[in-house]
Amino acid sequence: MNLNPEFQRQLQLEFSQARLVGVPLILGIIFTLTYFLDNQTHNEVSITAQTALGLFLLMVSFWGARQAVDSVLEEQRSHTWDTQRLSALDPWTMVCGKLLGSTLVVWYGGVICLLVYGLAADNLSNLLWVYGYAITSGLLVQNISLLLSLIALRKGQINSNSVITGLAIIAAFTIGSWIMPLSSNPQALQAMPDASWYGISTTSQFLTLMTVCWALFWCVVGNYRLMTQELRIRTLPWVWFAFALFLIVYAGGFIEAQHFSEYFYTTAFAICLTLSYLIVFTEYNEPMRIKRLLTYITQENWQRAAEELPLWCVTFVLAAVVALPLSFTHPADIEELHVYPITILLFLLRDIGIFLFFSFGKNPQRAFSLTLLSFVLLYGVLPGIFAAADLKAVSALFFPLVADSMIISIICMGVQSALVWYVLYQRWQESV
Repeated sequence: MNLNPEFQRQLQLEFSQARLVGVPLILGIIFTLTYFLDNQTHNEVSITAQTALGLFLLMVSFWGARQAVDSVLEEQRSHTWDTQRLSALDPWTMVCGKLLGSTLVVWYGGVICLLVYGLAADNLSNLLWVYGYAITSGLLVQNISLLLSLIALRKGQINSNSVITGLAIIAAFTIGSWIMPLSSNPQALQAMPDASWYGISTTSQFLTLMTVCWALFWCVVGNYRLMTQELRIRTLPWVWFAFALFLIVYAGGFIEAQHFSEYFYTTAFAICLTLSYLIVFTEYNEPMRIKRLLTYITQENWQRAAEELPLWCVTFVLAAVVALPLSFTHPADIEELHVYPITILLFLLRDIGIFLFFSFGKNPQRAFSLTLLSFVLLYGVLPGIFAAADLKAVSALFFPLVADSMIISIICMGVQSALVWYVLYQRWQESV
């Protein structure tokens, strides 16, 4: 039988004889202790079952996330990543091999925990739901960890595994906060309210499980695309476009029918803005990429131009398309702030320009922190100083959403964006 070469290599690295014997031995000692505690205390909820489920969540989230992260970042630290990239392995083989091979020992212990839970649980009516939530959530945490590690690898932050693992621990406690009650309370499923999606009535637990499954699917797709880029295979931005459309359509299903036309465009606009910020901060930005893009455009080589196109451009265009119909509706007010869609779109354009300005500098690793500092000044400190001095007109120059006129807010934000992109153009010319 021909095994996935990367999967086989990860098995040799992680699935040692000591772990093969040690994992069930340690778990057996723990479950023996909880078994005696159950016999002595006679609690309504089985301590063994709760311990087994808790250990499963910790193992697949904390240990599994660390294994998934180290399967990529440890390669870079050991200077073996370039050798792997030059191998004949395709992206899907690399993703499956690293994700499944590095975490198989984790799932080896996790399956033992789930079997013990099934044997010790007093409430078996929710067993399939608990298994479904636990397994899909564990896979989701591990896939997100691999996704973040590939992003960190592209950004040159190979020592960020502790941060990613910390996020996995938070995810483990978050997952446990709604799985544990489901495992201990027989009426937990009945207590959940009904839900609807585009008028289709369903249960909250089913909709939650489907949401987790969809998130898992897109994480797998994201891992595949990032690994494709790491192996220097050219890609078109259609997957990012499809992901944005999926989120818009999926989130729109939760809007009540009587308010659908009122809130759908607002929801779509907010999703496009969020995705634009996320992708510009996580994508690898370099001046030569823009130079190649402009060269391909002048040569009318549209396929190569699309391959070099930054992904934030895709969601920015989507946000611009959605902002047009929103601008003709009555702008919503949040206390003294006015929601002007075009102005907010110019905010996004300015913020992207600021981040790219720092990314094109001599120390791009500091771009994120310097951008956050700029945001604090532009969104908080400077408008707050002039607002406290009762100079609302001056404050509106820095934060145009407090202006009472949409035209004035667009002009103020347009001037800021033009200045930022002019300075960015000057730095880009110096960089290339």
